[in-house]
Amino acid sequence: MAEKKVKTAAAAESGKTLEQSMQELSEIVAKMEKGGMPLEETFRLYKEGMELLKQCRGAIDMVEKELEILENSGDDDEYNEP
Repeated sequence: MAEKKVKTAAAAESGKTLEQSMQELSEIVAKMEKGGMPLEETFRLYKEGMELLKQCRGAIDMVEKELEILENSGDDDEYNEP
């Protein structure tokens, strides 16, 4: 079965999947932890990272809601079977 790539509305506009956004976020964190950048670059990366984090959280929330709906619909089927 093919793996479904999860996208939020913001991620869809940027063309990034959840996996891509998380990878970019990881790279930003690594750069910031390394240090040695000018303050302006650090601040730019911070803002970019926060936007990616928001996209990731939105995608994860969307998947959790879909799972909850699936779980709830499965619970209804158990009680309706003869």
